Amino acid sequence: MTLFTTGQVTVWAYLSPRANVFATDGLKYAVSIDDEAPQIVNETIATGASDASMNRQWERITSENVALISTAHTISSPGVHTLKFWMVSPTVILQKLVADTGGLKPSYLGPPESMSFKHGQNGQGGQL
Repeated sequence: MTLFTTGQVTVWAYLSPRANVFATDGLKYAVSIDDEAPQIVNETIATGASDASMNRQWERITSENVALISTAHTISSPGVHTLKFWMVSPTVILQKLVADTGGLKPSYLGPPESMSFKHGQNGQGGQL
């Protein structure tokens, strides 16, 4: 992804609601940007949702069919960066990632996908 600013970036993971089918403390994944250490996230703890007790959080994420979880990252220079999503638990289902550099407006499905710009040969010209 290309970022034009520096500072904090919030990465929102849109995940499908899942029950933990393994005997572990929760479903986990990790997120990193560039060469930073992956931030491991326990989806079960982050959402507070429990399929065992069918609590309000579980009701909400299953009725909305999405669990939204954020991680914070710091970008030190503008330019091209690599956003990585790491599998820790094999049953986590990622719907999409959204990188928020500020000004993200709330919406049910999140923002539309950004346009990509493909460079022509030798970096000359390009197309959307």
